[in-house]
Amino acid sequence: MHADQERGLRDEIDRLRSQLARERRAREQRLEIHRLAANTSGQVTRDGVASVIAAHASGLFAAGWVMVAYVGDDDIAHLVHGPRVPDDIRVDWETAPLDTDVPICHSLRTGERFELVSRDDFAPWPILVAEADRAELASLTVEPVRGDDRPAAVIALGWGHPNTMDDLERELLAELADAAAPGFRRAERTETDRDVAATLQSWLLPGNPPDVDGLTIATIYEPGKDEMKVGGDWFDVVEVEDGRVAIVVGDVVGHDARAAAEMGQVRHVLGSHLAHTSDPAESLAITDRYFHRRAPDTMATALVMVVSAIRAEVEIASAGHLAPVIVEPGTSSRTLDCGLGPPIGSGLGGYTAVTRPFQPEAIALGFTDGVVEQRGATIDESMTDFCRKVDQALATRLDDSAVPALTELVTSRATDPDQRDDAAAVIVQAR
Repeated sequence: MHADQERGLRDEIDRLRSQLARERRAREQRLEIHRLAANTSGQVTRDGVASVIAAHASGLFAAGWVMVAYVGDDDIAHLVHGPRVPDDIRVDWETAPLDTDVPICHSLRTGERFELVSRDDFAPWPILVAEADRAELASLTVEPVRGDDRPAAVIALGWGHPNTMDDLERELLAELADAAAPGFRRAERTETDRDVAATLQSWLLPGNPPDVDGLTIATIYEPGKDEMKVGGDWFDVVEVEDGRVAIVVGDVVGHDARAAAEMGQVRHVLGSHLAHTSDPAESLAITDRYFHRRAPDTMATALVMVVSAIRAEVEIASAGHLAPVIVEPGTSSRTLDCGLGPPIGSGLGGYTAVTRPFQPEAIALGFTDGVVEQRGATIDESMTDFCRKVDQALATRLDDSAVPALTELVTSRATDPDQRDDAAAVIVQAR
């Protein structure tokens, strides 16, 4: 065999080996794309989906950095950065007006794909030219993720050197965009559902509590930070006969727009019966029967405290809800026995009420689990910790500063970064 033929054969063998290695790598990349798409399934926000893609896509394409952008409800481009994006770019480019003259925003508006292989291709984009050094960027590819009326998102890959993608890389990037599309659509629907639930929740909850002679009343509601945790918790303050007031705190099973609607129904039915009968146990029983017969899928817990400043007493009944905490002059805070019964909607009935003294300066707190629950702790441990924090907040003082101090405590716990659920509470003090 002649030397030229040998060289030609070796070159052909090397080409085939390179092609086989490339195809093997492509198969691995496709598997990674499917894994990446699967990882987005647990995300309930577009920001979460974008974060998963931005964190891992650069390794798939040996890109210097990755940005994933989507259009928020505010009609603003929201940019989520991968780990290699320079810090000052992260800070300055968290959001951008949708009409900003850069390829990412243009692609979000139009669905156009861009492949700028060197800085020479940046020339039509003055902002990109101005930011290229700071972004350590010499080439850029922008791939739209299909949506309905416009792209659901775009995936931008950047390199610190001139770079031209080959056909296989373009095909893989398009596959990544296709695989990401369902995650963005699902997350957008979830965000919409949450917004509806949050709006419905805020509209259905009562406003400022009424002025009741002899009592100071404060109400707190904090929506959940978890996108799926909204809609179930509520409070109510209902004036009843003889100058008494019914304090209600409850939690409907579920966290969505349906739970918010059911919350409104349970609150209205229970509040109406309290206004009519002023009897916490009877009102819970009637409400339980109503929902068991009319809406058997609705299930809720509720705590009812009918407070009388004139009689210096509180009558309490519970439908599967957390016991209230009471603080009295000269004593530490403690949970109060409240005749625990089954949840509303169970149809089991059997509610009982207990009557306790409620002397001047005494304080009662009703709340949902979003106020007291702590990660990694049992509910009993969480309640014990909450009582300890109540005592610390009051520092044995039950004067006019007590209700504001407890309102601050409850709000701080409900807004703690580790607390994901929504939270509701009512604080009442006898003056």
